Amino acid sequence: MFRSTGTDTAESAPDVNVAADVIPLSHLELDLVAPVEGWTVFLAARGVEVTLDDIGRMSIARVDARRLLTEKREREAEQARRRKLAEAQAVADDQIRRAQIWQGVPADHMPPGVAPAAVMMQASRDAQPKRTSVLQEALAGSETLTYHPLPASDEK
Repeated sequence: MFRSTGTDTAESAPDVNVAADVIPLSHLELDLVAPVEGWTVFLAARGVEVTLDDIGRMSIARVDARRLLTEKREREAEQARRRKLAEAQAVADDQIRRAQIWQGVPADHMPPGVAPAAVMMQASRDAQPKRTSVLQEALAGSETLTYHPLPASDEK
């Protein structure tokens, strides 16, 4: 019943290389953005040969597709690293800028009846470095003492 005879007139398929080692460009476009200049120009510049697969689609070798995907991953990793560095630099710059802004005097430190400007001016003066006395310097344990001459008087 299902026996084949040698007299079958079935057409023999033409020699088609069913290449499992090619990737259609339409599949590659799912992971890679199509170049502006077109795939043929882009791939020719990289030395990648474009062939037709067994059903006539433009394809490239699996090795070349793997190389293109690896290059894409490396570019993305480099961009992420640069973005991270730029963000860290922006945070550091912002912290430096914020540290330079004078904070002023909190409202709960304002004595009643005193103008806020006067309190802020006094706070600014208090924040300036003050001269230490010889006794304070000696008690601080420093090895040297600073000589502070007495003001010269013009009276003779």
